[in-house]
Amino acid sequence: MYERLTDPAAIDSANRYFNDLIALADPAEQLPFLRPQVEDFRFEVLNHNGMLSIQNQLRGFLWGLLVAGVLTPEQGRDLSQRLEVGRQTGWL
Repeated sequence: MYERLTDPAAIDSANRYFNDLIALADPAEQLPFLRPQVEDFRFEVLNHNGMLSIQNQLRGFLWGLLVAGVLTPEQGRDLSQRLEVGRQTGWL
């Protein structure tokens, strides 16, 4: 069974990732459906740690933002790499 994140550093890293994702994807707060979706991902990561399907969904979400022109290729690559680091360090 998947568990909640309990390590304060991991929680901080996860929250920082999602805050940065929102800030990069919607700095002018003009995408009303973006924040609720990102908050759903945040909830899943914080409460069901270790689910590979969440990482896969996040990657698809990032690709969608990239294809839609919401993120630049560099931003998409950076956020994708941070997902990989999150997997390695235990917050994802």
